[in-house]
Amino acid sequence: MIIIVGAGAHGLSLAYHLKKKGIKDVLIIEMKRIGYGSSSRNASRYRYHFYSEENIDYALKAIPYLVSRSKELFLNSVTYKTGYLWILRSEEQISIFKKLDSLWKSKNIGGRFINCKEFDYLSVEGVCYYAPQDGAFHHDYILYSYYISVKDSYKIVFDKVSEIVIGSGKVKGIKTESGKFFEAEKVVLTTGAWSGELLQKINIQPYIEPERKEIFITEPIKYFIKPLIIDKDIYFSQTLKGEIIGGTETKTERGFLPFTISIKEMSKFLQGLKQLVKNISGLGILRGWSGYYEMTPDNSHIMGYGEEWPEHLYIDAGYSGHGMMFAPYSGKLMADLIADNKKDPSFSIFTPDRFAKNKLLKENLVI
Repeated sequence: MIIIVGAGAHGLSLAYHLKKKGIKDVLIIEMKRIGYGSSSRNASRYRYHFYSEENIDYALKAIPYLVSRSKELFLNSVTYKTGYLWILRSEEQISIFKKLDSLWKSKNIGGRFINCKEFDYLSVEGVCYYAPQDGAFHHDYILYSYYISVKDSYKIVFDKVSEIVIGSGKVKGIKTESGKFFEAEKVVLTTGAWSGELLQKINIQPYIEPERKEIFITEPIKYFIKPLIIDKDIYFSQTLKGEIIGGTETKTERGFLPFTISIKEMSKFLQGLKQLVKNISGLGILRGWSGYYEMTPDNSHIMGYGEEWPEHLYIDAGYSGHGMMFAPYSGKLMADLIADNKKDPSFSIFTPDRFAKNKLLKENLVI
């Protein structure tokens, strides 16, 4: 029996890929509802353009997989290119992006430096960096495509896992808060921001902390903002319906803060929009939500297992704000590992052991 803890995009992607391999004995345990965590609380964007070469190389495999395999999903994930546009406010930022541009060009994903006025709806002047290869998709349609594909093949239990049961250095199963015990040969944590809690209970350093983020959506207007625009305090784009969607870059304390939104952040978002975009006075907020980035010390994900971990305990978490775009590909790699013991080179790069060994990745481009 394989137990997958967490029915978000990574857990369901893993289940989907295990099913494609013909694996029958799989149990999924979810504490609240399908996609309760970060999978249903994001802005649905994908990108190739990261700071670290390791994440770039991962994206170069993961994003084509996301785009190409979206055609086989039950629901249309509406995957399309929009581009990313960074507003560069200082000589330091420009210098950093010049170095990144050289790295990106070496990977055949280089963009271009432009005058921000080329996007005539922007009020800002100066230097921008435009990466046309990046894009958008509909996260819920990916999530529920996986759910529809596995729900009749695998049992899904709605209960919170309280403990991973270990014996003789091996995984034995899990216990839930309702007092149930489920025996398992393998346990996979796809629990996002909650992964650290479960690891800590079995004396494994978690290296994953929740950081709450807020997102807002305006009422719809004519569609004209195609790229995701990233400034120092705000990021935003438009949905195909015409709503402007985005969030603010405000540092908050780490931890499981309530899923609420604040008037302060909503005002900051609206003020930022009005300063950057022409002719949107009077635009109102339609709705908003908050969710957790699952942050690691190097802003990069954790895959596979640790050298000193109990046998047959696995993890796929810690994506630090870029988990949804990587979920389809990560689920495939995890299924290859768990079902066939096939170890992609990514498992040695994104291993949980890298933190103790001080082999951190340098990912400084978190959005």
